This record gives sequence, C-alpha cells and structure tokens, in this order.
Amino acid sequence: MGSVTEASWERGPTHLGRGGCRRRPLRALRRVGAWALPIGVALVLLPLGAALRAEVPAPDVTLVFYWGARCPHCERAKDFVAGLAAEYPGLAVEWVEVQRDAEGRRRFVAHMGALGVSGAGVPTFVVGDRSIVGFSPGRTEAAVRRAIEAAAVDARAAAANTPVELPLFGSLDPRAVSFPVLTIAVGLADGLNPCALWVLTVMMSLLLHVRSRLRLLLFGGLFVAMSGLVYFLFMTVWAAMFSLAGMSIALTRLIGAALLAIGFVNLKELIWFKQGPSLMIPERAKPGLYRRMRAVRDAASLPAAAIGIAVLAFVVNLVELGCTIGLPAVYTRLLSLQPDLGSGGRYGYLALYNLAYIVPLGLVVVVYAATLHRINLTERGAKVLKAISGAMLVSFGLLFLLKPALVG
Repeated sequence: MGSVTEASWERGPTHLGRGGCRRRPLRALRRVGAWALPIGVALVLLPLGAALRAEVPAPDVTLVFYWGARCPHCERAKDFVAGLAAEYPGLAVEWVEVQRDAEGRRRFVAHMGALGVSGAGVPTFVVGDRSIVGFSPGRTEAAVRRAIEAAAVDARAAAANTPVELPLFGSLDPRAVSFPVLTIAVGLADGLNPCALWVLTVMMSLLLHVRSRLRLLLFGGLFVAMSGLVYFLFMTVWAAMFSLAGMSIALTRLIGAALLAIGFVNLKELIWFKQGPSLMIPERAKPGLYRRMRAVRDAASLPAAAIGIAVLAFVVNLVELGCTIGLPAVYTRLLSLQPDLGSGGRYGYLALYNLAYIVPLGLVVVVYAATLHRINLTERGAKVLKAISGAMLVSFGLLFLLKPALVG
C-alpha cells in the first residue's frame, strides 16, 4: 500500500491553469466559499430553529393554590405563589378561593378526597398528586418547590417516551434504543475521527522499520490504551460539570447551538477541506508530534519507549481537542440527564464508551502488526469521516435545540 506522507494528508486544492492571475481568483473564491457555507447555513437555520422552538410546549406542570378570603396564612402565602410563575417559566398557577366561592369549595373537597387527604384546610398547595397543607415561611416554600421540580421531572420523563418528529430526520422513538446501545454506538463513531486515526497511522508507519509484530502490538496497544485513559479522564470532567448544572433546558439548548456550529464546520470539510474555519489538528502542532513519534521510534529501551508513548498520547489528546470535542459533549450531556444514575453508574458508562472508542484504533494496530504494511489515510477518507461526524452533530444539535425535554 502507499506510504503515509504529510503531503498525502495535507494535499490542497488542485489549481486550474498555470498563470498566477488565474489561481488567485480561484483561491479567493475557495476561501470565501469555505466561510460562507457554515455561516449561510446557520443564518438560514437559526430563524427556523427559533420558530420551531416556540412550538415546543413547556413541561405540563400546574400548581393549584387553594386559599380563603378570611385566611391570614393565605395572605402571607400570596406573594410567594405570585413569584413562582417568574421562577418557573411555563408553570401554570390556578388560584381557587374556597370560603366565599361555593364552586371553589366543592372543587377543593373533591380534590382532597381524590388525593386521600383528610382534614385539610387553607392554604393548600397541590402539584400533580402531591399536596402541601398550611404555610410556614421557609419550610413550606421549600416543599412546594420540591413538588414543582419533581413534577417537571415526571413530565419530561413522559415526554421522553413519546415519539417526536425532527426536521429532516423524521420520526424518532427514544424507547427504541437503550442507553447502553447508544453508548457503544456513539463511542464507536467517535473512534473513527480522522485526527486520532491520522496520528495513529503516522506513528505506526514510523515504527514499521522494527519489523517486529510483537513490538508493533505492544507500542500501538499502549498508545491506544493511554489515549482511551486520557479520553476517559477528559470526559469525566465534562460529565461532572454537566451533572452540577442539573436538568437545565437552557444549558441543553446552548450545547445544541454549539453542536450545530461544530457540525456545520465538519460538513464543510467535505467540499472545502481545511479551508476557512476548521477543527483539524493545527499545522503548528504537527512538527512537535512528529518529533515525539520519532523519539519513540528511536528509543534505546522498551521502558523509555513506553514513557514516550504515554506522553505522546496525552499530548495528542490535548492537541486534537477541537477535532474530537463534539461527540463527547453530546454523550456526557445525555449521561448527566439519566435519572437515578449514581456516580458508579456514570463511571461505568464512561468506561463502556471509551472501550468502544478505542476499538477502531485497536483494529488499525492489529492490521499493521498482521500485514507489516503502511495504511494511507487519504484526504478523501478524512473528508468522508468529517462529513459523517458533522451529520451526527447536526442531528444531535437539532434534537438538543428543538426538543430539549426529550433528552432530559
């Protein structure tokens, strides 16, 4: 197979003609087009997204406030109840007077009977099947807020079990895919990112001169394992940050907007590769990576090579952060929104994700060791992988923006 060279990966656009005057307009056109594609698509989709988001209903949560005209405790509770609508956007508040309004009194008695509450007085707060009787500043307010937030979680869980129509992508039924299956699928897709594959193929090609399958497996396997470990630590930080943020729809939509931007940039690579905005490995970082790879190749001992590979894996994951940030952001946000999942469960899912992530990289190592031939990751292959990543990020971005309740 052909050799891996920087030129094969970095090959730029083919110029038409020989004159400089003909090349300059073409270069300018390519540069303008490379910036215009993501910006133009964003300008078209953002108003559409705003219109569609306006049609997404807030979680169906209603607070019924039973009060009496001659009740001093009710008077003290009124300011608190009036402020809840601003505190919880989308919360519906029903004010039902029960002392002077006969219909309100009948409704109150029927409602308490349905809930199995006996001897209730006013004020009484009802959210779903939860009721709080009386008003004690501080304690009652906290209890009512807990009831509202628990009802919102129940409403979002119910929404997550309902098929949803997404623009361009059709009907999506969240019940059709289990979270472990989603974990493996996204992890495998993440492992196919061209930045990680490029670094691995270049390093393995430099190591081919040893002509030892065992050493190729050892060095390549160590690099893949260290890459998975660094990735795991990186995603643990992301997951912890999202868990602290909680079930914020605003944060989910913000992540969705970022995913759309990253996805459009990746899709752009299919036509204008590395022209305009790009999330590939920066050119200024490549000499340092080559130098570290050669140091591993020329190491005097196995321990020295192992240390060099461990350092290289750490540096590579930092350098390619922009290239790989999208899918980890998607997954860790989804993970932070899983109900009743403790820290042990989250770490387990992150470990499963990273095991799936290193499978494509591990296969590359096995192929090198089995064949002792170079693998040439071409520009065309990089474009295809970037386009696949971009399509996934755009689909997740639309989901996070337009249906945030579906994911949490």
